[in-house]
Amino acid sequence: MSSYRRSKPPGAFKAYVDIVEFEERPIDVPEETVEVKIEPDLLPGEIVIAEANNVLKFAPLKTNKTGISGTLFVTNFKVSFVTSLPVDSKEAELHDRSLQNHFLRVHDVCLSEVDSVNQFSEGSMKKKRIYYNAPWPPRLSGLQLVLKNLRIINFSFKFTPAGEDLRVAQALLHHAFPPTIDHLFLSCGHPPPSPGIPDFCMAQDWERELQRTRCPNWRVSKHNEFFNLCSSLPAVVVVPRDLLDSELEKAAQHFQGTRPPVWCWGTLAGAALVRMAQISPSIADKHQENRMMGLVHRCHPRKLQPTILDLDQMLPSLKDLQISYIKLRELHTPDDPTQFLEQDRHYYSRWESSRWLSHVSKCLEVAKSAANSILHHNSSVILQESEGRDLSAVVSSLVQLLLDPYVRTIRGFHCLVQKEWVALGHPFSTRLGHTRNQVDEQSPVWLLFLDCVYQVSVQHHASLEFTSEYLVALWHASYCSLHSTFMFNSVNAKYTATAVLQRENPHEPIYLRPVWSWWAESQRLLVSQQNGSLEEYSQKRPSSREAFFNVHYIQSLLESLSGAGALKRTSDPLSSAYHTWHRIKFLFESAGTLPYDSSVPAAPLKLDTTLRIDVSLSSLKPWKDCFGAWVSEPATLTLNESESLLKRTPANSQHWRHLHQIYNTLKNHLSENLTNGAVK
Repeated sequence: MSSYRRSKPPGAFKAYVDIVEFEERPIDVPEETVEVKIEPDLLPGEIVIAEANNVLKFAPLKTNKTGISGTLFVTNFKVSFVTSLPVDSKEAELHDRSLQNHFLRVHDVCLSEVDSVNQFSEGSMKKKRIYYNAPWPPRLSGLQLVLKNLRIINFSFKFTPAGEDLRVAQALLHHAFPPTIDHLFLSCGHPPPSPGIPDFCMAQDWERELQRTRCPNWRVSKHNEFFNLCSSLPAVVVVPRDLLDSELEKAAQHFQGTRPPVWCWGTLAGAALVRMAQISPSIADKHQENRMMGLVHRCHPRKLQPTILDLDQMLPSLKDLQISYIKLRELHTPDDPTQFLEQDRHYYSRWESSRWLSHVSKCLEVAKSAANSILHHNSSVILQESEGRDLSAVVSSLVQLLLDPYVRTIRGFHCLVQKEWVALGHPFSTRLGHTRNQVDEQSPVWLLFLDCVYQVSVQHHASLEFTSEYLVALWHASYCSLHSTFMFNSVNAKYTATAVLQRENPHEPIYLRPVWSWWAESQRLLVSQQNGSLEEYSQKRPSSREAFFNVHYIQSLLESLSGAGALKRTSDPLSSAYHTWHRIKFLFESAGTLPYDSSVPAAPLKLDTTLRIDVSLSSLKPWKDCFGAWVSEPATLTLNESESLLKRTPANSQHWRHLHQIYNTLKNHLSENLTNGAVK
């Protein structure tokens, strides 16, 4: 292996070369024109482990077989391909619209993104998967990286010096599939900016949520402070007001994963949304289960019976989800244009046969039923599943999306994910396969939820403040080890991993970075790159941030102020027009770090803007911009129909310019009124 080193500015130049399925034929590879050896950009604490020179990178579906020559590095954080050649436009666009573009360059891949590694035999395109503990051939013709975001990258070692190919491959396999999560590169040595999002690990976070929803008869319990009650729940949970902590501890022992019923959300009328595990299979006595349900019943001001939804019976199993996902992965990761064309001819039938949309439909159906029980019958809903950590998170989150307008904002959606998925212990590490253990327990529950949200956004295109591009970015970000939000099975597991890292690095503080800090870090870094003022920067919004805001939602906010007398009410702190205007001002003018004002408390819950959705299969659409994002041959194929192409035109930028004009008009009108004394 090469010696560890820090990076130097890239200075070498390599030319484009043609590749035809690794076949042996003369290829002219120009010599280096600069003697300085190129190296990757490294983060604090990142080290180079192995490198291979004269490596060729190319996309598997490029019909002209054009490859790029460069140097391939493996560090303890990423696979980095360094070249001075121009970047493919599509690759650059997708990189720009990612949440890890601060840590990775266009040709970089985080090690935790790697799903499998294949080798090509000499003189053949037949691929064979290789493992970290398998015997090695004397020479590798090339490596194929299959990434968890349904992307394929091919590297050829045709011109690589002997030995470098094996060193790179061995280093890659050793570091990409660690035995435990603390072996991943989780901290880059400097603190992240504050995301302004509560982590729901403190009592005050849950108390604020109780105050916002104004749901009565529930209380915050700190009995899990040292995770002695349940290792997968946060230190504080919301439980029925009449349930003593001693009774809570006794009851928890009867449920799978020792997870008793916990409150997630509720309404002023008393309808609560509760997540609860199933009774342990070894316990025949249902007394504690009935007692917990009785307590939920008594929490309701009118003592109405709760609706109990057994998700294990109503929804697909985790194994069913994984089988569907594997079929879609095979559909969207073809090896060559011939296979792609064959799959494209039967694209929709293959989608249907995967049953993925059937699973999406079922989740939406159950969420719709639960939302109707709360909205129309004022009934509390208990979501019950095995350990209450997977599909109950999907359904609970969707119910809130349908009923709670706050959740449809970027800030509210961040809080929702932090509360329902992170704090309440969805096993991200296990389900997303961050380690090489528990492979049989992988399942795309998180992706299923994001697809469900996408379907809601399609049917209500102006109701969500964020776009489907942002949902795609969140899915991709869940595989980057520097986004701690998606790295752990629970809050307790996060604390344990942090303690291990701190013991191993006693003189260096460990800073884990929540994914939500991207918004603050993005603006800070981009502002620092501008030569002008913050005001000038605010007129040059980064395309990635613009792509994540729903222009139709923003336009609806502006249009809400066009009604009779609305602008006059913007001076009244008690009016909705006042809050709407300040929300718009923060969005268009603030040079701050967030897409929202974190100092302003969330507005009280209102149920007057409920979303109604059609859950039938015929109304759902394959999420092609997510699953087919990395397919590299547009041509005239199904995956790139006109609807997808339209999203990549400058229309979005033109829409934003139009919104800026509307905003400036309203702003000038209000300013004139203030000058004339019409608005005090």
